[in-house]
Amino acid sequence: MKGLYKYPQGAYPYDWLVEENQRRDRRTLEFELLDTGVFKEDRYFDVFVEYVKAGPEDILIQITAINRGPETKTLHLLPTLWFRNTWSWNSKEPKPNLKLIQPGVVEASHPTLGQRYLYCEGPTELLFTENETNYQRAFGSENPSPYVKDGIHNYVVKGQKDAVNPANTGTKVSANYILEIGASQSQTIKLRLSARPNQPLGKEFDRTFLTRISEANEFYQRISPFQMSEDDRNIQRQAFAGMLWTKQYFHYIVEDWLKGDPDTQLPPAERKGNRNSEWIHLHNDDILSMPDKWEYPWFAAWDLAFHAIPLAMIDPEPSVS
Repeated sequence: MKGLYKYPQGAYPYDWLVEENQRRDRRTLEFELLDTGVFKEDRYFDVFVEYVKAGPEDILIQITAINRGPETKTLHLLPTLWFRNTWSWNSKEPKPNLKLIQPGVVEASHPTLGQRYLYCEGPTELLFTENETNYQRAFGSENPSPYVKDGIHNYVVKGQKDAVNPANTGTKVSANYILEIGASQSQTIKLRLSARPNQPLGKEFDRTFLTRISEANEFYQRISPFQMSEDDRNIQRQAFAGMLWTKQYFHYIVEDWLKGDPDTQLPPAERKGNRNSEWIHLHNDDILSMPDKWEYPWFAAWDLAFHAIPLAMIDPEPSVS
């Protein structure tokens, strides 16, 4: 799996985009990110994120940042591991834990998933906090813990050194890489998430990566053995990649959603009349193709049906229905 993110070196123009598009009417073209000039003179980073498997429970991760701009720039790269928050809404749910066990190594303990180990190649530091809402900021009420989910942002961006847990434990952790990257230069970091302890990040890591890349190239060549230009072949492969990246873990129990979480106030009455509210039998706990995530929790069934056609070419297991 390979993804590319283009990250501007200037401040992201959120306010300008909103204000300018509010000013325009529907007869005027939409004001796009490229129109702001934030990518002028190629002042951006290409950030490639790649995942391969050394085994079913052994994921190798490689992140490569390339400075496309004309001068040296600093990039803060923060690969992050966290547990989905289930404990804040139900006091009967056991709370998982992340903790530092040696430099660059995090032990992840979960009551049902068991133990995992995150290996980070030479980060500046590891930043721990809780994957919990900042109630003080969101609602003006007291936080149950001083370490909240935006604590890592506050530490890095705002310089609030007390925003992360000095005990190096929590339910969310980021490896903080501060990279100085010259013009047209690149830097690569390696990580590994494994069910086994003592996993290396050296030559075996590199060999496995090259093998999986070769296997993927062979697989997509078999999918399309026809005469195609390299540009067309790349477009097709990127389209398939988009379909694979949109798959995600989807946990949706309609009956529980209608009743609300045990330790919170009752949900609004309107919820009982929403789409899918009569699907009391539905209990989703799987990885599936998720079109239009903003429409959660109801299924975009029409879109999902169209997803099934291209996915059947590259992932024939019954992961969509």
